[in-house]
Amino acid sequence: MEIQNPQWKEFFQQERTKSYWTDLEFFVEKEYQQKEIFPSRQNLFSIFENIDPKKIKVVIIGQDPYHGFNQANGIAFSATNNVKTPRSLLNIFKELKSDLGIDHFNNNDLSGWVSQGVFLCNTILTVESSKPLSHANCGWELFTKNCFEYLNQVNSQIVYLLLGNKAKQVYESLSIKSKAKTIIVGHPSPFSFEKFFKDTKPFSKLNKQLVKLNIEPIDWSK
Repeated sequence: MEIQNPQWKEFFQQERTKSYWTDLEFFVEKEYQQKEIFPSRQNLFSIFENIDPKKIKVVIIGQDPYHGFNQANGIAFSATNNVKTPRSLLNIFKELKSDLGIDHFNNNDLSGWVSQGVFLCNTILTVESSKPLSHANCGWELFTKNCFEYLNQVNSQIVYLLLGNKAKQVYESLSIKSKAKTIIVGHPSPFSFEKFFKDTKPFSKLNKQLVKLNIEPIDWSK
């Protein structure tokens, strides 16, 4: 499992020395060889390839990739543009429209947010086709927890957006936390959208917090 972005070299080198990494790498490679796994191998580390850890402004924690064909693109909540918008992503766009009046419905790809410093990272980076959470407890959770710890070491002013209890639990488990205010709302899934995510205005809240930190806010229309 290789990454090209030299900005992440330090983090990946230290993870490769840890005991869990060999087992995780063996498991993932075997799964790609024998089954239909998402995202594609070439997009496995897309979120890392397209962002500098020291320039991250916002972290949004997801759970695991979309498990439908050609949906996942290696960026949490993001999807390719040749598929029907996944329901969680559609609900994100509904709230974005309500919050800031931004219409993002025709663009499932959130790489425009990533390029501005939004780190959209799932806690589990791979999934078997049609089997949500099939790669839970295989090592990815430790990898991503270590990643968030590393980010808070190198960049203490990251604003975290925690969508739902699972993301909150991940953040609370960290020994090194960001000094910036954390924003907590419900998950945008169809099961919790109406009660816990709708009208929470997370995008404007994030930008207000960034401005307080003298950090350029995110253009969510990208």
